[in-house]
Amino acid sequence: MYIPPSTLIFLVFTYLLFLFSVDWALDVDGAWYRPFVICFAVIALAAWAYREQNADEL
Repeated sequence: MYIPPSTLIFLVFTYLLFLFSVDWALDVDGAWYRPFVICFAVIALAAWAYREQNADEL
């Protein structure tokens, strides 16, 4: 089964974000917006990786 690089990057970073966000959610003194910033970065990275694919590959 072929997984496009953009999808693979998105899945790996989503998994890592979930692991880190559990600790961040339980941290009382942490910044509440930190998981959202990282999630936005993951989406931007996946979109950047997806733009390099040709329309024929879809």
